[in-house]
Amino acid sequence: MKRSAKYNYVSDSQFVADILAGDGKALECLLYDRFCRLLRFNAMKAAPNVPVDDLIQELYLHLSANDWERLRKYDSSLPFERWLSVVSYRFFKDFSRSMIDSRRQIPITNIEDQQLLDSGTTMMNTIMMDIKQGLSHLDPPRDREMLTALILHDEEPQEVAKRFGVTVDNLYNIKRRAVAKLIQKHLIDYAK
Repeated sequence: MKRSAKYNYVSDSQFVADILAGDGKALECLLYDRFCRLLRFNAMKAAPNVPVDDLIQELYLHLSANDWERLRKYDSSLPFERWLSVVSYRFFKDFSRSMIDSRRQIPITNIEDQQLLDSGTTMMNTIMMDIKQGLSHLDPPRDREMLTALILHDEEPQEVAKRFGVTVDNLYNIKRRAVAKLIQKHLIDYAK
């Protein structure tokens, strides 16, 4: 469904402010004009067995719920298109899964997540953000810090082992156990 909205896109923050203020032209720009192709692509990719128009309508309901609570969490220092890409892909994926179970999405939490968007495809970005989110909840803190250094920061194992006062062999044992715990508690969907 293509509509022609005569909306002048000035900046991301103004665009979001206009949607929050109830500007129908800005909303049409979001759903049917400027971001339509992105939303349709993400919907087809994330949930190929669900009608695209239904997914976009559900995304609208999700974003507008509780006085646009989800959209109000948008950080204006991030490019809106990238934020929308990740949020919509995750929502469509989770909506598709919700037909099977009741899992909920994990929102983008801070600007560091946005930096992950610059290095790959939407799926890879989603996986990396889920790993980062899972790492933030991993206990004990030493395991979290070691995996963050090894996985997210790609530090040399010798440097990490030295910093934590363990041998490289022991570091690999700790890493193996921590990764197994991370997958079991936070990334179980990727292990299937």
